Amino acid sequence: MTVALMPQALAIAWLALAVVLEVTGSCLLKLSDGMSRRLIGLLGIVMVIGAFAALAQAIRGMDLSVAYAVWGGAGLVITALVGMLAFGQRIRPTGWAGIALVIAGVLALKLL
Repeated sequence: MTVALMPQALAIAWLALAVVLEVTGSCLLKLSDGMSRRLIGLLGIVMVIGAFAALAQAIRGMDLSVAYAVWGGAGLVITALVGMLAFGQRIRPTGWAGIALVIAGVLALKLL
């Protein structure tokens, strides 16, 4: 049992920020073209570091297992969708099944 050090709504806001920063950072790293566009790559790295900092704040108000699962799962799903929509990457049927399993796993962890 965890003693919440901050209100649940604030922890969720930190977690949402962590997801946004992680997805944005990953997209910027893709746009950096293997760090050949250094400023974009550096900004992507800063965003990913910011995501970890926001995640650290989120776990002050929620269980680590839930925060990390939601952060990782949401980041994975949103990044896959952004890759498909913004970068023209294809998600195969097995990929969609994997996305469904990630969502189911996060929901099971949160609800059980």
